[in-house]
Amino acid sequence: MLNFPIPYDKELLYSTVARAGIRQGIVSPKQLLDEIYGNRKVIATLDLPNQLEKVTRWLPLPYNVETLAYRHTLFPLYAPFIPEERRKRCLAWMAGESQGAIHLAMGVAASLVKVPGHVRYCPGCLKEQGRAVGEYFWQREWQVAGVECCERHGELLNTAIPRPLVERHLYRAASPEACPLFPQKSVCARSVKIQDQIRQLLQQRPAVSPGFEQWSVHYHWLAQQHGFIRGQTQIDHTAIFEAVLARWSSKFLRRYGLGIGGQAGSLWLQAIFRKHRKSFSYLQHIIVHEALLPEFWHMGEVIDCVRDLLVRSMIAMPKRARVEASLDLTQDQQDWVRMLEECPPKVARAAKPALYARLYRYNRLWLKQVNSTRQRATKVKRKPRIDWQQRDRQHLAKLREVLRLLRASTSGPRRSQTFMLKQLGKSSTLEKKLHCLPRTRRLLLRYSESVAQYQVRRLRNAWKELRQNFVYPPRWRLLRCAGLSEIRLTYEAWDYLNGLEDSHTAYQGNQG
Repeated sequence: MLNFPIPYDKELLYSTVARAGIRQGIVSPKQLLDEIYGNRKVIATLDLPNQLEKVTRWLPLPYNVETLAYRHTLFPLYAPFIPEERRKRCLAWMAGESQGAIHLAMGVAASLVKVPGHVRYCPGCLKEQGRAVGEYFWQREWQVAGVECCERHGELLNTAIPRPLVERHLYRAASPEACPLFPQKSVCARSVKIQDQIRQLLQQRPAVSPGFEQWSVHYHWLAQQHGFIRGQTQIDHTAIFEAVLARWSSKFLRRYGLGIGGQAGSLWLQAIFRKHRKSFSYLQHIIVHEALLPEFWHMGEVIDCVRDLLVRSMIAMPKRARVEASLDLTQDQQDWVRMLEECPPKVARAAKPALYARLYRYNRLWLKQVNSTRQRATKVKRKPRIDWQQRDRQHLAKLREVLRLLRASTSGPRRSQTFMLKQLGKSSTLEKKLHCLPRTRRLLLRYSESVAQYQVRRLRNAWKELRQNFVYPPRWRLLRCAGLSEIRLTYEAWDYLNGLEDSHTAYQGNQG
């Protein structure tokens, strides 16, 4: 695509693609996807898009997948809080196809903090954009949960565009129609403080992400620095709750699903100070640090400190060392050894969870060593329950019968792979297990009808139908009868239509 726009500073990539459609004068959403991605099935994603590698083809050399992800998507909000291996995997998904996996892997889909219900904008900033660059565009900060206003102009306003997007393939540009310049309410000081920290996250450059162990050590240190420790290791969660509620109102926390008034609602605040086994939202981290750290703290500095933490690794003990009950063992250790004489570790843990929890907290190395001495029960190899070769032959015979019936008529819907699988029944199951049905899969790939082939078939059927009343049907009538438009025609269908016109021209020449 020629004349692809360069993304503005702070602009979402979603907005850049929408502006590309306006510059090219493309009305059809599918045609825009064809021009940019070469794929009509790409979903217009606002926060964490994929297929970035195909977008970089239309941009100058300094732009690559990492640059687009960190400067023009909401990826930096989540990257520091997931392990490094997962961060790299998510970047790879954003470069190619993720099929929704990136929102699951980064914890967005299951997060307590939900995205805003509508696409948002700041009328004051839009006026400045119009004066500076002559057009509107969506800024990243406007679409972040927790940011409620612009620090210079006032409260953000909602558009009529819902999130998640209803028209999944349509890129909606920021325009006067979508963003009326209504008056704004005054600035909210609480939102400005959150916005400062979110802005630091969005300005983060590609870097190694801290691990869960480092975040666990950091939060334990944070509680220790403020005296929220009982004894040597036990966290005083009640004191932490009081400190957070003294800084943030219950109404604000409930608005984002982070209420800590009741026991069930306070679980996230307890979990973030325990051993991290999952990632937490950027807003949860900001809320806790804003309540416990001094006034002029910076999220970027916190992430750098956590990244530099050294986690003390556990020293592995010899696996073959014999562990026997003796006078040196505590009563809990002796009870555990007796339990292991009767059942394997997993069964013993289920039978005595409190005993296992005490040993795991205070005698972890000993517990791992004694459990490793127990021989695990060997798994019984089971015969496969399904004869896939026989099932492949059965579906192959059914598919041939379906194809025989389809060939008898030239009308009907597009004969795609999904359509033919539905004729066989249980299409969702078959689609997941096609790798186990090689002969059926090969026949499907051979006779599946593409969009271009489907359009040509519709034009051919319309031509035959109209020839009964016209020597040569007009182009507009042919397209209307086929249910097509020139905007959505594929190149193959366009060539076929032009071929029909050439034959008509030759026919008229012969008549003359």
